[in-house]
Amino acid sequence: MTDRSELENIMQAIYQARDDNDLDALMAYVHPACSFRIAGSDRLGPMCRKIEGGDAVRLNFKELMDVWDLSRVATLALHIDGETVCAHRAGEVRFVPSDARFETEFIDKVTFRDGLMVEIMEFVDTLQLMEVATAMDTSVPLAGIVVTT
Repeated sequence: MTDRSELENIMQAIYQARDDNDLDALMAYVHPACSFRIAGSDRLGPMCRKIEGGDAVRLNFKELMDVWDLSRVATLALHIDGETVCAHRAGEVRFVPSDARFETEFIDKVTFRDGLMVEIMEFVDTLQLMEVATAMDTSVPLAGIVVTT
């Protein structure tokens, strides 16, 4: 079991890697059996599908980094229970293809095993993401999928 201060340090390193668009540094914290999902209704289709396995998570993270700039998002609070971390984050998000910017906040729920992320669930404003992404071009990848309207 990873202790609290170590999980805090790991989360800081993860968010720094994300801010720096350093995929390799981010993947250093991903368990081979990791899963990732944006919480949301089945009506949102592939945007909220569960992605499983290190290779699929890597591809998804790469696509997210290419499309969403989170470098102006800050961590407001970390809540740790055992090996699960809930991070409350807020700030300006930029949709890279159109340079659209908006203020938002969200929660990341990350479960660790042996110091590696094994389950990641993001609670975000999915309507806002869809509106920003589809305002410009419906063929632009959104969280690892192509948005269609």
